[in-house]
Amino acid sequence: MRVTLIPKGGVGRHPPLVLEAAQVLVAHDDGTPLAVAAEYGPDGGVAASHALDQDFNRMLELLGIRRTTVCDRVEVAKPPSGARLIAGPRSGQGA
Repeated sequence: MRVTLIPKGGVGRHPPLVLEAAQVLVAHDDGTPLAVAAEYGPDGGVAASHALDQDFNRMLELLGIRRTTVCDRVEVAKPPSGARLIAGPRSGQGA
C-alpha cells in the first residue's frame, strides 16, 4: 500500500513524502491511535479502521497494538480562513 504524508507546512511549502508500507497507524500527538490500515493476503487486500468504527480496538489488537481507544465525541476545529479545502463531501452528499 502507498502512504502519502503531507508535512505540516502543507503542499507547496514541502513536497509530500510517499512511502510503501504494510501497516499504517495514525495517532494523536499524545499517542492515542486514531486510524489503522494493514495489507493482508496474497492479493494485497487492505483492512482499514478508525476510532469511531466498532471494530477499531479489535483491529489494533490484531496488529499487536496494545492500546484501547474510547471515543464518545469528536470535535474538529474549523480550518483557518482562506484555507484550501483538499477533501470534503461530494455534491449532493451533505455539507
